[in-house]
Amino acid sequence: MTRAWKKTTKTRRHEDCHEGRIEPLPTFPSWLSSRLRVFVVVLIGQFLLAPLPARGQEDPVPTLVEAAVDRALDWLAKNQTPDGTWPHGGGSTTAVPSLAVMAFLARGHVPGQGPYGELLNKSIDHVAATQKDDGTLSAANNNAMMYEHGISTAMLCEVYGMVDDARRERIERVVARSVKLILSAQRLPDGRPKPIPHTGGWRYHPTAGDADLSVTGWQLMALRGAANCGAAVPRSALDDGIGYVKRNAVPTGGFAYQTGGPANQARTGTGILSMELLGLHHSPEALRGGDFLLANPPDNPNQEFYFYSVYYCSQALNQLGGKYWTEGYPKLRDALLKQQDTKGHWPGGGGQEAEAGDAYRTSMAVLALCVPYRYLPLYQK
Repeated sequence: MTRAWKKTTKTRRHEDCHEGRIEPLPTFPSWLSSRLRVFVVVLIGQFLLAPLPARGQEDPVPTLVEAAVDRALDWLAKNQTPDGTWPHGGGSTTAVPSLAVMAFLARGHVPGQGPYGELLNKSIDHVAATQKDDGTLSAANNNAMMYEHGISTAMLCEVYGMVDDARRERIERVVARSVKLILSAQRLPDGRPKPIPHTGGWRYHPTAGDADLSVTGWQLMALRGAANCGAAVPRSALDDGIGYVKRNAVPTGGFAYQTGGPANQARTGTGILSMELLGLHHSPEALRGGDFLLANPPDNPNQEFYFYSVYYCSQALNQLGGKYWTEGYPKLRDALLKQQDTKGHWPGGGGQEAEAGDAYRTSMAVLALCVPYRYLPLYQK
């Protein structure tokens, strides 16, 4: 796979998403023509969110890293189940296949093309087919529900401009319903805002009256991805979400799970990435978070939510750039490489990450290692 082919793929994704083809939510007057609605959606999306220029020069990717990523993707390909997912300790899930799809995209592979084209189509079809009548993109009915929903929505937005026409039309319908659920779940069931300090955030279930930073981060990324593809995402929803993230900033540095709690690496990466992706670049809260990560790098594989941490922290360090990237990322990368099994996957993990399975840990590791490629449109600066 040549660089030219991958560059062409990325360009196609960028152009297709800005056609605004995803069906807008019913927030526009009915007298607007469909073509005008598309124009207005795209125009508003460009106003709400800073444009995403393509990165010109990739960071050098060491041969050791490239080989590790390719071994990992080969392992994922060999262990995909016939229904398009991977073994998961918690039963059926849409999160693991969604993360795996994004891992392949992060290396430059696309659906329907190349050695993994059909594998990706199979997983995309599986995730889209799980959507329930209420719009939920999740196979779970527990505390993982909104996690899965946000992750799966973000993935479908990433592949929207890469798939064939039939799949693109299906994704339009699925994402429109998914976004509608996210916007509804940001508020109480009766439509009122959640009470402070939970205002603007999301929690495990669509009807929850509280919020946490981890679930909120995935919903904000899903909304960002949907807006990139032309969906109607109200500015107020993004502002309220960022307001919630800022309330979870710890004055001494880092971000907490819920307001008033302590910071850790995973939460801090989530907070930084959320603010950066929604246009609050290098805010005081994000910079203090970056300092927290330099002082507390996610380099201990025995820590809780290690793979979740390296995923978010790698993206956050890249967004901050400068010393945060040059000092923080190599340590994260080198610690991660040491743990890869000779077969290509990442074993181990503590607590819930052990139950999540090898495919989850391997996908998160690949996403962290592939940040220098900058092929995922959602995470481009």
